[in-house]
Amino acid sequence: MGLKIERIILALAIGAFALAAALAGPGSARADHYACHPPAAGWGFDTYEYEDYVGKYNTAIDLAVRGWAVPGAYAVGDETVNVSYQGVETGSRAARTVASPANGIPPTVYKAIAHIEADWSNAASQVPYGGVGPTLLSMDCGYGIGQITSGMGHLGGGALEPGVAAARQAVIGTHPLFNIAEGVRILADKWNSAPNYRPIAGVGDPAAIEDWYYAIWSYNGFAFVNHPLNPTKDPLRGSVWNCGDPHAPGYGVFNRGDYTYVEDVYGCVRFPPMPKGVPYPPPLAGNGTPPPPPPNPGGAKFAAGDEVVVFGTGSGLNIRPVPAGDPPLTVVPDGTHLTILGGPQTANGLTWWNVQLGAISGWAAEQYLSAPQAEPAPDAPVNPAGRMWPPQAFSMPNPASPEVASAFTVAAFSTCEDAGFAGGCPLMDFPTTPHYDSSLPPNPSDAAYFLGAPVLQIVGETNVKLSAGATSASSSPLTIKNLGSALAPFRIRTSAGWLVVKHPVESRRLDGGIAIGANYQVVDQKSPRIATAGRDSSLIITVDPTYLTAGTHTGTVTIDSLLGPATKTVFTVTVVSTGGSGGTGAGSGSPSPVPQPTPYYRAIVPNLTADQ
Repeated sequence: MGLKIERIILALAIGAFALAAALAGPGSARADHYACHPPAAGWGFDTYEYEDYVGKYNTAIDLAVRGWAVPGAYAVGDETVNVSYQGVETGSRAARTVASPANGIPPTVYKAIAHIEADWSNAASQVPYGGVGPTLLSMDCGYGIGQITSGMGHLGGGALEPGVAAARQAVIGTHPLFNIAEGVRILADKWNSAPNYRPIAGVGDPAAIEDWYYAIWSYNGFAFVNHPLNPTKDPLRGSVWNCGDPHAPGYGVFNRGDYTYVEDVYGCVRFPPMPKGVPYPPPLAGNGTPPPPPPNPGGAKFAAGDEVVVFGTGSGLNIRPVPAGDPPLTVVPDGTHLTILGGPQTANGLTWWNVQLGAISGWAAEQYLSAPQAEPAPDAPVNPAGRMWPPQAFSMPNPASPEVASAFTVAAFSTCEDAGFAGGCPLMDFPTTPHYDSSLPPNPSDAAYFLGAPVLQIVGETNVKLSAGATSASSSPLTIKNLGSALAPFRIRTSAGWLVVKHPVESRRLDGGIAIGANYQVVDQKSPRIATAGRDSSLIITVDPTYLTAGTHTGTVTIDSLLGPATKTVFTVTVVSTGGSGGTGAGSGSPSPVPQPTPYYRAIVPNLTADQ
């Protein structure tokens, strides 16, 4: 039950680690600061965090899910950058159409994903809203608001070459709109993996919120950990997380980790969060049912007359003539509702309850029975006042439905997994009652605010002469300006591991960043608010003497514009070293792995958007 996937992921991780070590060993010109394992930190990217993050990210997502956010494929030198929306397929397993950009994604679905992934932040926690700083980075090297890991590898997973970021990687890691667009493209890929490698919910209608169930599951990895019958999840938790709403069912009893990823996302579709620091509105009439009481370990779990639901068996629950008695009277599937007649009794180390199903009465093991979770109806009103996006009505899969119960058996998932997901898991298809996103479409022209008209200007001495001792080195200043508007993302490429581009007051290496036009306000301090119009990126070129031997070494630093008019500036760097602890080689300075500054991590769930 998911172990096969976990073993594959572990093997890939071990292989990637070994390859990183090999590339960072003697004879390499690359440092290991790109690798995604502590104390290393992945790519070093700077980004911008919108001050009006609620309004701006709402608009950006509304644009992206309709394919209106970013331009189509374009060239950066010899590379192609393309994070445009490819569209999604439609239709059932037997009548699937080809993908079309005309078919959008319910915007609230991706808004909820972005909240679960990164709390609607593209920059690290120390960057104020409206500020510039390190891109949000998870411990498994997920970047930005979409926590993009797919295609962001530093070895062979999308890199231009080992240790050199591709233009596509750099623009995703530095520009918030491109990060969102890539996350939407990944979600569309997950949808389009059905019916060949994923099951289908409903009739495969991309406009139906319910039909995104398996695509959402796949965004986090289509593994048993996100199966609704995962035995580590409390059966009393209800169908969705409360998303932090104190008036929603389960608040104060269950946390986000008590639910599957799908239930977390759908919970935020139903109960959207509030902007940071803003209290939740009171519930509307008919909503806000009280949370279920915590289980009482000192008393009986059920009482005569209670309705219970069968769960977690995989192959069905035996109803026996007496506690632990054989042969069973019948076998009932997960999701079956039973009525408690009496009990409990103990036998063979288990607790047993006398249950009834129609004309059959017998005994069932307590560990496979749970009380149904009281929940509001799918269309129960949720007070929308002040929320980050409109609450949506929808129906979660109903385990009382025979079709749903059959789709969610452990056996159905195991059959699918054992086949390597080939064939698309038809046993897991289930019907839905569709509901549609009530969000209003944006104006396509809104994309102009985010894309602007950036014009990159690079100022600095292009023939750089540096000196280095055993532990220190000189530096040369470099300023990157945006003479146009909005955000001008750029990439930094170095020809050797000993070459370093960074901010003067930081030790963090940079692989890409942002220069900001004067039409954007850049906040340096939130309270009291201190802001300026636009922001240059002030950097220095220097060296890490750890990677140098005594002698003269040469290398290059290349700055590429990633949006707007093509700009490429090459700096030739000559350094005279009096001797460091570096490796051998004619000027390459063969590096070994060294500790890097503490990464800018947040407490977020790892392995989001992984290639699984």
